[in-house]
Amino acid sequence: MLKLISYLKKSFQGLNINILGSIILMLLFVSCKNDLKDKSDTSIEYNDTVKLKYANGFKILIDDNYTKLIVENPWQKAKGISFEYVLSSKPDKNKNTINTPVKNVVCLSTTHVAYISAISKQSTISGITNSKLISDTVILQQLKNSKTHDVGNEQALNYETILSLNPDVIFAYGIGAEVQSVYHKFAEWGIPVVIIAEYLENTPLAKTEWLKFFSCFYNDIENANLIFDNVEHQYLDYTKKVNGITKKPTVMSSLPWKGVWYVPGGLSFMANFINDAGGSYLYKSDETRESLNLSIEQVMLDGKKADIWIHTGMANTIKDIEGADTRLASLPAYFNQQIYNNNKRQNKFGGNDFWESGVVNPHLILKDLIQIFHPNILSDTSLYYYQKLN
Repeated sequence: MLKLISYLKKSFQGLNINILGSIILMLLFVSCKNDLKDKSDTSIEYNDTVKLKYANGFKILIDDNYTKLIVENPWQKAKGISFEYVLSSKPDKNKNTINTPVKNVVCLSTTHVAYISAISKQSTISGITNSKLISDTVILQQLKNSKTHDVGNEQALNYETILSLNPDVIFAYGIGAEVQSVYHKFAEWGIPVVIIAEYLENTPLAKTEWLKFFSCFYNDIENANLIFDNVEHQYLDYTKKVNGITKKPTVMSSLPWKGVWYVPGGLSFMANFINDAGGSYLYKSDETRESLNLSIEQVMLDGKKADIWIHTGMANTIKDIEGADTRLASLPAYFNQQIYNNNKRQNKFGGNDFWESGVVNPHLILKDLIQIFHPNILSDTSLYYYQKLN
């Protein structure tokens, strides 16, 4: 303990002494938790593996008393990297386990909230980042009642608040390997950090299947399977409605930012959404899932072939498009007013429910896109996440 307090003083040198004192006091309460560095669980014989249909970023192994979750290559360009988490409702003190069902969690992404909300466990969420961006009505009410607390943002986490919440687990994510140093601090304080990598999946249903991963922390995988199967059924049913369509509109995406036009790669989840909805993505021949960084001139040239334009960032009107760059007014999709943005469910602070609940409702996104690309196919003409710019 003395060594750890010394480490804290060095790690937070220059921090207000009262805050440092609070952190150390909180440490006294959490120090009894297991140190969740990787340890061997070779004595456990996992006799079953949950079969996943779409997701590639995780595995679930099960035996009578334990569940092992394996997250593989959890950030961009990661290779040969994996994290293992052992869960048990009857944890062995000699093993590195997370006691389930969890009753107190911190989420560092709005998508994590969506997964937990899908299985109706929002009451367990005691902390979230960027609370103003949240759309979930239950969490918004819990914020008002101080049952859920804002813990800062990814660049400036409030360590004191997180420690005071004493969570059973922190659900986190990483864009690069450098995140390990940040999350390692929590592990040293005895708080397990679970890395989530759903954003790296390249198909909509693969992202949604991470619902099964989250459900393991609540001993609720059977319920998650039922929810996922229902979403999958609706999603595949919508794809059947556009099967065989030969006349597909060409679709372009995004707006330029500081001289660069970032568009989804040809193997990205958004490219797959467009294809499943009966559209022809402008950059479908690209063979990457990461964003493409293109010049405005290149997209202007390619965009002359596009019939429909989606995902226009902060633009809420046709005039907003022209305001970004006057040359954009010459594109056919602009001239024909075939521009749609995915911000219908956006709050006044910029929080967009498309990027929150959309991860567990891909069928609703797909329905919107089919309605946009082929307006005469579905009887329900309403849009849920998208709106046409006027």
